[in-house]
Amino acid sequence: MKPLFGFARFNALAVRLALGVAVMPFAGAPAAAQEAVIEKTAIEQATQDRLWDALGVGEALEIMRQEGKTLAIDVADQYLAGRASNGWTRDIDTIYDPSSMDQMMREGMFDDLEGAQTAPMLAFFEAELGRRIVSLEMSARRAFLDPDTESAARERVRNLDEPDTGKSGLGQGRLDLIDEFIAANDLVDYNSSGSMNTNVAFLKGLAQAEVFEMSEQDILDRVWNESEAGRLDTKEWLRAYLATAYQPLTDAEIRAYINFSRTDAGQRLNRALFAGFGEMYSSQYYALGLAVAKQLGAQDI
Repeated sequence: MKPLFGFARFNALAVRLALGVAVMPFAGAPAAAQEAVIEKTAIEQATQDRLWDALGVGEALEIMRQEGKTLAIDVADQYLAGRASNGWTRDIDTIYDPSSMDQMMREGMFDDLEGAQTAPMLAFFEAELGRRIVSLEMSARRAFLDPDTESAARERVRNLDEPDTGKSGLGQGRLDLIDEFIAANDLVDYNSSGSMNTNVAFLKGLAQAEVFEMSEQDILDRVWNESEAGRLDTKEWLRAYLATAYQPLTDAEIRAYINFSRTDAGQRLNRALFAGFGEMYSSQYYALGLAVAKQLGAQDI
């Protein structure tokens, strides 16, 4: 699983319910009161939409959908030996359906952001620097769809950690800033725990197949035993990805992003983004494991 990266989620269902409450329970209230409730709901939804767009969440989900489709091919090769049926294709299309991904992300992100002050978030990400940062993050994530690009970026980071190689175009000062950004946003911890959760979800789905039957403790032990290696890989991926994304930024611009990340608004937004992506990934990975189990069950028959 590719590490999660900072973004958030919105509750489309909650918005629909809120709109319903604004009309129905207040039927006997004065018209002005009803209009005020409706206007408040509309403003909240408009703010959510602005934040969604400013953060580029829609584009991020489209990239993640491509990653998921590639992952599904690898899973089929590993577990099904190329013998997946048409049902597998239908299941994968359902798992990575754009509308369901959008809804899960929105629900998770904006549920977590309930009551938060969104004005500082919008002020940063709707400003010129914030827009550039989001654009650079998306471009780098899309570039990392190519395994060779990702491998080269990882190699640059590794070379910098090895003294006297002189092979990396990345300076130590810049990498220190990247590490500071990672620490300010707890990206290693968030991503590592997210990866563990999604691995548990996948194995729970996979365990529905008789040949892979496991107890919950078996699953937890397996994921825990692999956690340290996963954590190290996550840290390397983050350094490579962020160094690639922020290469065009000045040190001062990265410092400004770090400073925002340390504010209450930055921390709240970071948490909400991981809440949304984490919920979506866990649902997808369970469904992916279950899809493998279904295929194996059909082959046994």
